[in-house]
Amino acid sequence: MMLAAAPMVEAAAVSAGNLVIYRVGAGTAALGTTAAAVFLDEYTPTGAWVQTIPVPATGAAAMTAVGNSTTEGTMSVSGDGSRLVFTGYRKAEGGTSPATDTASVTNRVVGMLGLDGSVDTSTAITDSTGALRSATAASATSSIYLGTANGVRYVAGPGAAVTSTVIDTRNSRQVVQSGGILFAGNGSTAITAKVQSYGAGPTTATAATPVITLTTADVGNSFWFADLSATVTGDDTMYLVNQLNGTILKYTSDGSAWTASGSFSASAAANVTGIASGTGVDLYVTNTNTLFKFSDTTGYGGVISGAATSILTAATNTGFRGLAAFPVPEPTVAVLGLMASLVGLRRRR
Repeated sequence: MMLAAAPMVEAAAVSAGNLVIYRVGAGTAALGTTAAAVFLDEYTPTGAWVQTIPVPATGAAAMTAVGNSTTEGTMSVSGDGSRLVFTGYRKAEGGTSPATDTASVTNRVVGMLGLDGSVDTSTAITDSTGALRSATAASATSSIYLGTANGVRYVAGPGAAVTSTVIDTRNSRQVVQSGGILFAGNGSTAITAKVQSYGAGPTTATAATPVITLTTADVGNSFWFADLSATVTGDDTMYLVNQLNGTILKYTSDGSAWTASGSFSASAAANVTGIASGTGVDLYVTNTNTLFKFSDTTGYGGVISGAATSILTAATNTGFRGLAAFPVPEPTVAVLGLMASLVGLRRRR
């Protein structure tokens, strides 16, 4: 279906388990290389619009995006699940080619969205990063990792004028932390490692360990982890967008190595996220114009195949980029205990 331009509303709390899509463009002008306004659109998992949270497009807190980029705007969930992390440029809407400016002229910005709907764009990086594509952090106050055209980079913490340290000089796409380990996707045609690991908490130049190897032509743009097995510690399933051909590849880990577990297609796919429920996963994929959905019911190690279904289309002169969802909290021990007591009481009656 075609989505009309979403109205601007005062930000309300975001519901855990809903999708948040990084959208560029207000719908009033065609997207190009100029700086475009960014909006965070909340949807239910079925594609029903909930609210739009505008990111400041002018002034000291401005964070905009390159309107026609297909590699920027990726989102991630902070390690503690309290923030959605995204990136952009400290340039007013309509400014020319922010990605080609030096970072000292146009600071690179790391933004964070809280569950309460608040947007923080105070973190600005002032040294050379080239195009800034993604960021990840353990919490709102922790160190930050960047995926940039000038490599994987480390920032000691948030701040109004901070610099970064190179972890790997090769251009990268999405950066993600899983179980405290830093991973990065790669689109370089010079290497076959399309997802790489840098170990726990690197702060200086670090040799990458290949995790997923494809061909040099493939592009590991965005990926998402899930924990589907009770017998493997930590995340054991990965879904990786190969931007070269619009496929989303599934991989399964036995705790030491990752093996291929099939794939599905979504035209011109760029970004992926998921919502896990038990051993199943609903996967959501964006390209510039479309939000797709694919349900993986095969569980841990199951082989997938098929094609995703389109559930939403971007309005004219706007574009979808990355997407993420706040995780739904697991029931606490106290709640589980109360539920067990109620069940026991009902049985005794």
